[in-house]
Amino acid sequence: MHTLSKTALPLCLIVLTGLLPAATAAEPTQATPTRIVSEKIAFLSADPAGKGNTSIADILPRSIPGVTTKSISLVGPTTWTQSQGSDENFILLFLDGQGTLLANQNAYEIDGETIARAPLGWNLQVLVNAGKVLNLLCIRKEISADDKLEIAKYPANNAAPWVRRYRECIPYHEAIKSAKTTSRTLLPKNYVPRVALGTVQTTGPDKVGLHEHPMLEQLFLGLRGNDITVHANEANAPLGEFQLLVIPHASMHGASVAEGKSLHYVWMDFFNDTSGQAWLDNHKDIAPGQKY
Repeated sequence: MHTLSKTALPLCLIVLTGLLPAATAAEPTQATPTRIVSEKIAFLSADPAGKGNTSIADILPRSIPGVTTKSISLVGPTTWTQSQGSDENFILLFLDGQGTLLANQNAYEIDGETIARAPLGWNLQVLVNAGKVLNLLCIRKEISADDKLEIAKYPANNAAPWVRRYRECIPYHEAIKSAKTTSRTLLPKNYVPRVALGTVQTTGPDKVGLHEHPMLEQLFLGLRGNDITVHANEANAPLGEFQLLVIPHASMHGASVAEGKSLHYVWMDFFNDTSGQAWLDNHKDIAPGQKY
């Protein structure tokens, strides 16, 4: 039997090593371009003949985990009913038209832009009379076991429905917006767990400064007359009235409005956890008569 000598072994290793291919440098990866996704909402018009009609459509499905958005048009005479279980909560954004909202034994007359939210387990019903039409966006938020623990901390927020006209909601100031901008909180935190909504309104030329918030997912909904450009990283996209748009997650984003145009949209924040709601501390409420 032949064996390698101690001096021959290192030489063998050197020869074998030389036969191995040289390592190649990894190709640099290219960043995925930012894509802004949006969808126009098609609403029905009033029927002068007084024939009832209902249109319900999914808008931007599966855009945000645990959140479903549907556009709803109700042409009177008609009734729309939505039950709520213990694992879901609905937010109704009435955009135009007239009708009546019933939440258990509570009745609210709806006339134009109004937000409504009823506590878990409360059934919702909307009535529209003949010759009238009511258009709205229905946002369904899944409620987890942890969310229910948060709800229990704020019993006063869940004792009755939250129904407010947009123009009656509390205004706030934010550093990324101009002094002529009017912002309002439509739904404060701790009503629907890890959710808050508000509006922004101004005229061009103006802008909402670039900012980022990786602790949440966000939707923009253009209200009547809105005609702006949304910016996210290197991407730009128009946002018109009754159009829903997804802000790309963790992007540096903002909005601009040209001279002679209007900016008026709803922002919807869906936080990853309750600690992320500290972002809302950037909104400074404005007391009646106070200026900023």
